[in-house]
Amino acid sequence: MRVLLVSAHGADTSYGGAERYVADLARGLRGRGHEAIILSAFPPHQLPNGIDAVALYASDWRTSETRRLRNHLHDAVGLPSPRVARAIDDARPDLVHTNNLPGISTTIWASARRRSLPVVHTLHDYYLLCPRTTLTRRDGTRCQPHPLLCGARTRRLRRFAHAVTDVIAGSEHLHHVHRGFFPGARNSVVRLPIVPWPGIAPRQPDALRTIGYIGGLTSIKGVRQLVDAAPALSELGVTLRLAGDGPLRPEVEAAAARGSVVYDGFVDGAAKSAFFAGCDVGVVPSEWDEPSGPPYVVCEWLAAGRPVLASERGGLAEAASTLGGVLLLEPSARGVVTAVRRLRAEQEFRAAVASVPAADASDFDRWLDEHEQIYASAMTAPVTGAAA
Repeated sequence: MRVLLVSAHGADTSYGGAERYVADLARGLRGRGHEAIILSAFPPHQLPNGIDAVALYASDWRTSETRRLRNHLHDAVGLPSPRVARAIDDARPDLVHTNNLPGISTTIWASARRRSLPVVHTLHDYYLLCPRTTLTRRDGTRCQPHPLLCGARTRRLRRFAHAVTDVIAGSEHLHHVHRGFFPGARNSVVRLPIVPWPGIAPRQPDALRTIGYIGGLTSIKGVRQLVDAAPALSELGVTLRLAGDGPLRPEVEAAAARGSVVYDGFVDGAAKSAFFAGCDVGVVPSEWDEPSGPPYVVCEWLAAGRPVLASERGGLAEAASTLGGVLLLEPSARGVVTAVRRLRAEQEFRAAVASVPAADASDFDRWLDEHEQIYASAMTAPVTGAAA
């Protein structure tokens, strides 16, 4: 099977979880004898070994305000792009699997349908409902889509949704939030795999001494609350380590200069493995509704044999209910301190470590199996006529 994997940032794993998903899926499909072609809107900054992609545009919205405005205009106008149509024709796929679509828009579904190609879509965030993709305001607080402004945009994006035969999400939460968007499509929950973390041996520490956060340094991820909690954590005898990059980096660096936290910067490869190995517990104190249940970061902590403190937001609540080793906290400075204080009790900490599920390499095969089954189902669904 020739599968065209489409996503705004393709397989650029320096960007986020959706891109890692595309990279993992491309590698997995190729390993099973399929052909996986990656189409991205923007040029990549960093691609895994053996992975390449075709980029539609030479500029990235992260570095070009003009490109950002064109993205929003494309969403609002909603006209199929000849550039996208040519990319589909060049790829000659049997199936189109779309992911994050800024810079591409849902008009690609119309282009695929006009070529009688089945379309599978994976939900990774709230792009279809929110121009900022997060359902939050600029200050990180929650918001509801405006019925006129955001609603008009969503209606434009939804015009081609009938071309999608199957919708994949990493949580029931994501399907619930998007209910009614994809008329007639089959919904599937495919949870991310938890596979052994290379280079990190399981261990049984006798006490909680270090808690770690890795990810985007943004307000919606709860980073500011972690920094505020750091002095109280230090009084409990617990060191807070942070790794990653983002808008709040100056605040994190200032806290590190005061001695409140340890900041490891952006880590990857061996440095990332060392970061996980150097922490006893992970923390994911997100203030927004994390889409996947679990997201990649939770999978990584569990794969490293570390329990995770996570907020009960979005897919994280599902992770706590379906997986061992995920412990809920209130995403506030007080909530972080309360959860850590509880784990400072030896019995509680040992129970948390013991509850972490054993990582299994075969879980990646399960994840691929579920995608292949969805592709097979989509290939048998009738695809007729052009999109409206």
